[in-house]
Amino acid sequence: MREIQSSKVLKTICYCIIPILVLIIIVNAFSITYYSTYQEDIDGKTTYFETERFAEDLLSTIYTSTRRLSRNIENQTLQMDGVEEEPIEYNLSYVGTYSYEILMIDKDGKAYTNIKKTVQTDTQEELEQYIKNKTYNWVYEDDKIATNIEKMSYDNIAYSYMFEEIKDSGYKIYACVKNEDIGEFQIYNTMYNIVSQTYQSAPSVLVISAFLLVIACIYIIFSIGHKKDEEGIYTDSLDKVSFEIVAIISGTLLTFEGVVLITLFKIIADITNITASMLNTGIISCILMGIVIYVTLAITLITIIRRIKAKILWKNTLCYKFIKWVKRNTTDLVFKDINTTKKLVLVFGAFIVIQSILIVAALSGFIYVLLLLGFWYILFRILLEKFTGMNKIRNKIDNMYKGNVDNPLNEEEFKGEQKEIAKELNDISGGLSNAINEAMKSERLKTELITNVSHDIKTPLTSIINYVDLMKNENIENPKVQEYLEILDNKSQRLKKLTEDLIEASKASSGNIKLTIEKLNLKELIKQVRGEFEDKFEKRGLTIIETLPEEEIYIEADSRYMYRVLENMYVNISKYALENSRVYIDVEKENDTAKVILKNISKDKLNISVDELMQRFVRGDSARSTEGSGLGISIAKSLTELQNGKFDIYLDGDLFKVVIEFKIVVSEL
Repeated sequence: MREIQSSKVLKTICYCIIPILVLIIIVNAFSITYYSTYQEDIDGKTTYFETERFAEDLLSTIYTSTRRLSRNIENQTLQMDGVEEEPIEYNLSYVGTYSYEILMIDKDGKAYTNIKKTVQTDTQEELEQYIKNKTYNWVYEDDKIATNIEKMSYDNIAYSYMFEEIKDSGYKIYACVKNEDIGEFQIYNTMYNIVSQTYQSAPSVLVISAFLLVIACIYIIFSIGHKKDEEGIYTDSLDKVSFEIVAIISGTLLTFEGVVLITLFKIIADITNITASMLNTGIISCILMGIVIYVTLAITLITIIRRIKAKILWKNTLCYKFIKWVKRNTTDLVFKDINTTKKLVLVFGAFIVIQSILIVAALSGFIYVLLLLGFWYILFRILLEKFTGMNKIRNKIDNMYKGNVDNPLNEEEFKGEQKEIAKELNDISGGLSNAINEAMKSERLKTELITNVSHDIKTPLTSIINYVDLMKNENIENPKVQEYLEILDNKSQRLKKLTEDLIEASKASSGNIKLTIEKLNLKELIKQVRGEFEDKFEKRGLTIIETLPEEEIYIEADSRYMYRVLENMYVNISKYALENSRVYIDVEKENDTAKVILKNISKDKLNISVDELMQRFVRGDSARSTEGSGLGISIAKSLTELQNGKFDIYLDGDLFKVVIEFKIVVSEL
């Protein structure tokens, strides 16, 4: 794709074919228009002089001449010496161009003509014969028409209002084409030849050319600003010039070039005796000037499109630089140390004043209506920009509140105070990100340290346990030594349990556990755990009161770790519950949630908070006189949350309550 965008060959081809396609479209559009108006003239005709359009032009010229002559316009009489009959007036300049030659004779035999006086045109008879000898002539006398122009025959013009007035004028009229090779006829003939040769294929050529032109223009717009081996939009020295200067220079050049082109057209049309070579020279000159206009227009459009793509069109204007300078030099002066309310009053007051002036001015002219609409549009864009910026800032704050400190704000999208806020939020976000990373790193290091140390402790601890077992198997009669061995055995077993709990707590808190999630029957799991602990509860006089629903309740969890969660809670109860008291174990169903609620009375005063109790190595007895690592609750909480459950502890005096929640899974039928 990038190679196509930056292909110099394709760009050159498109730049070259665009003016050619435009010319083809103009020619074919003209052919279609001309053909639709003068269809009968084109079919089967070979020259412009056989067309109805030519006949209309000649008839209109004769009609205009008779009307003006009847009103005695420009009727200066020139007396010819040596002529016996009525003098001939050689002054029909109002015939217009000198494309036609006309002789008009009134009822009194007085003649008027625009034919140049020569030896062969001294008399009326010579003038009549001169006209009749022309290739294309038309004679009206004695209510009859004699002509070699088919479209000017009596049958073709009998019902024309112009011919009616020509008859009523009472003139004898002799008219002819002065020279079919002169200026306007040369142009008309050229145009007619183009139309006659292209009108049949013009619609299809027009559609194809327009399609190719659209494709070429789209590609040019698509490729502008892209350069081989360069990323993004490249700009050149012209793009760095202020847009107003480019617009003024370009507008001046295009105006001058347009005037030159129009002048060339006018010169070609006004030359009386234009030759084929002169016409060709004029056409070539017009084409060259058209190319100059195309190049000027192309350069202007290219720099505009490139500025738009590079997003520097507005920033590279004198107006923007002036506004920025004014803002830089006046904003701090006006708004410094002013609170938000006063700023709003100033801005709103300025808005009211400007809008009032524009509304009053709009009543006196359309241009002021446009200015008012432009002012509203600018105001809308400013408000939209402010609200968009505030929305982005709010979303960033929401994400930071939720713990997502990634994706910093693009400060270039904001302006003014919002830019400062965005910068400060990015700084805060960066600080939070660093703090979170450091905390995670620290937690990771602690976890690794605990795991490594625990593994290092297990090796010598295993040796101690093994040697204690060996020593107990020896027949040692000394009671003191046997007592010491018993103490060593108890402490080593306790240390082993502590080490195992420590490793498990570390894995649970860091999530470094592989779970096998499956559908579990919660009631069956409760019954299984209760069976394991019935003996321990009986030894301490604890009475279990279970309240289970009649229907089966299923949850999704890892059976091994879910058993460990409940086991830890039952162990905690067996150690810290008040002897000869009741333990309540309830399973409740609330909407789509299953709750396991365990309640017991603590044998010791609970003088710690729930948060403290949740921490590692904390036990209910502050004296730490009981066995245990203080990791049971922490492990249970971590394992529950890893399985997408919820673990909460509630303390009310000596009442110790644990609530474990899981989503219920619908049982398959």
